[in-house]
Amino acid sequence: MKTVLMIKGKNTWFGLVVILIFISSCYKVSNTTATITVKDENGKNVPGALVHVFPSSSDPSDSLSVPNEDLDETKTTDNNGQVFFDYTEYYKSGQVGLFVLDIEVNYEGPDSTITVLSVIKVEEQKDNQKQIELPFTL
Repeated sequence: MKTVLMIKGKNTWFGLVVILIFISSCYKVSNTTATITVKDENGKNVPGALVHVFPSSSDPSDSLSVPNEDLDETKTTDNNGQVFFDYTEYYKSGQVGLFVLDIEVNYEGPDSTITVLSVIKVEEQKDNQKQIELPFTL
């Protein structure tokens, strides 16, 4: 014996549409951030280092591939050796992956400037972490 559920009437369909709209509007987008931590060889936090994050063209020979200059930022590490970048506004619902950014860390030592290059992959709706080790001891 088969049981068939049939939905009849305008009020029932209207109610289902309202419920679907309500459920879909409750979806909250999580923040998309990047936290970069700079440490010395012994794992000690390095405050005062300049951290420059910037996009680069994935294919340098492609003249149509123009990096988004809004993503080019420089910040100084705090007492915990960290800088924080918020990329939430760049995420669009349904998007998979955001971008890969180059990182350049500069630290003015007593004798010279130390520069370290790296990259960070920024994934949507999570706090992306990157730790960079400078080749010296504080």
